[in-house]
Amino acid sequence: MGKTPESGEEVIRAYRKRARCYDLNVRLFDLFSVFGFNIEAWRSEAIRALQLQRGDTVVDIGCGTGLNFLLLQEIIGAEGRIIAVDLSDAMLAQARWRVAEYGWTNIELVQGDAAQFQFPANVGGIVSTLALTLVPECGHVIDNACVALAPGRRLVILDMAWPTWMPDWFRHVLFFLRPYGVTGEVIKRRPWEIVYQAMEQQLVDVTRKEFWMGFFYLAIGIRG
Repeated sequence: MGKTPESGEEVIRAYRKRARCYDLNVRLFDLFSVFGFNIEAWRSEAIRALQLQRGDTVVDIGCGTGLNFLLLQEIIGAEGRIIAVDLSDAMLAQARWRVAEYGWTNIELVQGDAAQFQFPANVGGIVSTLALTLVPECGHVIDNACVALAPGRRLVILDMAWPTWMPDWFRHVLFFLRPYGVTGEVIKRRPWEIVYQAMEQQLVDVTRKEFWMGFFYLAIGIRG
């Protein structure tokens, strides 16, 4: 199975290979929707959970090819602003193509490590979908994000997890989850627990919802 590309250079190299076909691969997962596996529906729920308003500024951490952009734009409008951060130059190139295709002028693309990103102050919302699993310092990202939120605003994380009832070796059977970071190294590190604990320490009214037998989760918290 190999290792999860967790170092910065490994992530960049891995996604240079995946970037051009990433969106197609995501759409192929729709084939599993009959079994309750529906990434796009979960993504839409995550964006709605932000409870953004027209004109808001929102930060998209680990934006990838920009799959969240259209959903965000429909809420914040041209008056709003999206700051989209990703480590991979190749994924951002695809995101840049998407921005140009739609003619959006309110999106700032930032290449950088999420753990080192300097969040702007008092943002209207922060979201990360299927990205923090691959960030070893995910707890640090959460800490920085929580401080950046305006009072009453939300941090929403959609990501993978590993159910407590599932033996670790079963990841070899669920090989199609590998693009989302399901490897032995990640299971041992348990980033979903780190993320949730950091949110509970920094935010109020933190909730967590599980999808697909606990392999994915949606965590929501509010800046007090």
